[in-house]
Amino acid sequence: MSKISANLEKSRPQNAVGKRETDFDPSLAKKCLAAFAVLCIVCTMVFDKTQAYNGTPLVITAMLVLVGTAVYLKINNKLTYRNIILLILAAGFILRLNYCLYTFVSATIRHRQHDVYDFGSGTGHAGYIEFFYDNGFKLPDFNPTTKAQFYHPPLHHLLAAMWMRILTTFGATYDRAIGSIQFLTLFYSCCVMLVTERILDILNIIKKPKVIALAIVACHPSSLLIAGSINNDGLAFLFMMLSFYTAIRWYKNPTVKNILLIAVCIGAGMSTKLSAALVAPPIALLFLIKLIKDKKNIAENIRQYCLFGCVCLPLGLWYSVRNFIKYDVEFNYVPRLSDTSDQYVGFHTAYERLFDLSYHPFENVFLNRVHTGADYFEYNPFVAIIKTSLYGEYKYENVPEGVCRVLLILNILLITLSIIAMVYCCVKKSKYLNRDMKIYIMAYHLLLFINFIIFAFQYPHNCSIDFRYILPTMITGALFVGLFPQQLEDNNNKKDTMVVNVVNYFTIALVSAFCLFSVIVYVMLGMKKH
Repeated sequence: MSKISANLEKSRPQNAVGKRETDFDPSLAKKCLAAFAVLCIVCTMVFDKTQAYNGTPLVITAMLVLVGTAVYLKINNKLTYRNIILLILAAGFILRLNYCLYTFVSATIRHRQHDVYDFGSGTGHAGYIEFFYDNGFKLPDFNPTTKAQFYHPPLHHLLAAMWMRILTTFGATYDRAIGSIQFLTLFYSCCVMLVTERILDILNIIKKPKVIALAIVACHPSSLLIAGSINNDGLAFLFMMLSFYTAIRWYKNPTVKNILLIAVCIGAGMSTKLSAALVAPPIALLFLIKLIKDKKNIAENIRQYCLFGCVCLPLGLWYSVRNFIKYDVEFNYVPRLSDTSDQYVGFHTAYERLFDLSYHPFENVFLNRVHTGADYFEYNPFVAIIKTSLYGEYKYENVPEGVCRVLLILNILLITLSIIAMVYCCVKKSKYLNRDMKIYIMAYHLLLFINFIIFAFQYPHNCSIDFRYILPTMITGALFVGLFPQQLEDNNNKKDTMVVNVVNYFTIALVSAFCLFSVIVYVMLGMKKH
């Protein structure tokens, strides 16, 4: 280990025996990863996705078992933070599985999918997956801009096609293999929970703050939606969070192995969806900070950065370079809907789009879209973030509007709390986040958000303001919500315990209510027979 590595290890929070405190060690995380993989394979064999399932009995039974387990552990003084985290991960898996079971995907039917289209149509994400399935995994030999979604890098579509080929080889019908793609995306979403736990752990955010943050991620509606979506969003999201995590790991222990892990994660993310590159600028900023502060190891750091570039750039840009050379496709190519499209909202002024709320946008709980019964298409990106983070671009007719409205109000309160928590935790001195980590996390969070607003104006259509484009902000926001009460208590020095207690109880109550109503909405959604 280099000198800088040793110094950084010394600077990490230590417990009484000289080791970094943790409530969920890496070996247990690996066991959970293996368990999720096995469970997803078992689900593939057990559930025939050529039909939709009402998983309400399954969810209620499983949740009662988890509650009973928690009560049993509490009675026997074994309800440790480690066990609470295991219960949260188990609940997250159950909720995701249930959503996938009733979210139907077949050759010609799609529930709550983005740009998938029909299998057999030769276009959309379905056509892209099917192309690799039919053609021995060779790359398209035509301009990818001539077919919808073929401009995306192919990693997700290759893996999905490979998964389908394995299933059909072992006797599954083609339709069953199509539906089983959701068990891949289910696995990706479960992995995001584990990566979130690793991020919190490496930042020494443990015990109650970790439980709060992880509960939000496990039960957040956007996490459930992404689990059932068979486009490339889920895998790109996973690689973005892996990149975020491995960068922190490298910062704590700057070895060649760790920087190469960052390169592979970013490269794989960009081979899934080019927007995964948005994690690169904050990581580059972290590299620069390290270079400036670690003057004794400049040569070693530069060598590592060169190795990083040699791995990351080819792995991330190979498909874009290929398309540019062969078909003159721009590196940042994204198709734009016509200004004559019914979803076009560019005729609104910038002020109207960002600040005008006189039209009472929250009268409708769901995203305002003409083809779902609204009088107009939603055009305010801030309003769209609040709504689509809960319900995507859809309308849940079989869930009582009052229940959905309560979840919407809770979401507004949670977002407000996360903003307050971010400001407080970044301004105040923290034993969890040093200045470098604050800069890194906030640079990533703000970059995603600013890019989202710019994208909303560059592509001024209703479908361009979906929360799925900034999914990682859900995790960074949850991180600060979990940390806020603890850091407030640490900085208070017992001067005003009432404020600390109010914030603590309010945070726990709000997060608990948010998770509860998220579960209620998404269990009720599955009770409708498709």
